[in-house]
Amino acid sequence: MVSHSRTVLTARHRGRDYRLSAWFRDSGDELVLFVHGLGCSKESWRKAWSAPALYGKSLLAFDLPGFGSSARPADYSHDLKEQAGLLASIIDAHASRRLWVVAHSMGGSIATLLPPTAARRIDGLILVEARLLRASCSVSVGATAVDFDTFTTTTFPEFRQRVLLDRRAAFDLDRVDREAFYRCSQSLVSYTGGAGLVDQFARLDCAKAFVYGADNGHLAELDCLAPDQVHEIAGAGHFVMNDSPEAFYGLLEQLTGEPE
Repeated sequence: MVSHSRTVLTARHRGRDYRLSAWFRDSGDELVLFVHGLGCSKESWRKAWSAPALYGKSLLAFDLPGFGSSARPADYSHDLKEQAGLLASIIDAHASRRLWVVAHSMGGSIATLLPPTAARRIDGLILVEARLLRASCSVSVGATAVDFDTFTTTTFPEFRQRVLLDRRAAFDLDRVDREAFYRCSQSLVSYTGGAGLVDQFARLDCAKAFVYGADNGHLAELDCLAPDQVHEIAGAGHFVMNDSPEAFYGLLEQLTGEPE
């Protein structure tokens, strides 16, 4: 196995330069680009680097601004479409490779909003428990039900305490900028208010898949997607890649295989 190296990923979007904490393994011309969810970091994908199913692929995981080890610029909006533009600039920098985007939870919402030009540059988009409808966004809805001061002093600490008691939760809350969490939640609630993200996913011009944990068979998104795009992982909940890594990364090997 080739281990990952810690690096700083540089990206330019709308005239601004971003420096994002990242892990990268260069194993050839096939790249899997991972995008984490709300309250998480690149740590969500740690098991990818030891997954036998991915040994032959290059891997890149990074921390979104305000999460993990990536600083939040003071005037950064955290609007999901803006973050999709930042993701597009990262895709552009690696456009010479065969490239798949694998995006979890809010990261999937961001990836769904990729500009058409960026979507055409990737071989496929694999959403993992992506939040496309508000009914699935209980954490964000709860965060935005109060003002920012109340969120900071009460709601976030209470949420952190609940997470500490849940052995399956794989958040990275000790390295979260609370304003980043709150602003992302506001944007996520806004974009999931109707069927816009579901429709956007359907329009994307690339191969597509939606992966979910069997424990979450109630997700509203499952009733809105083409059956052949939906893949269930047994014995898993929201953090599919941690609950059942062998099955999850084995599925990724199939989904990112050579085209027929």
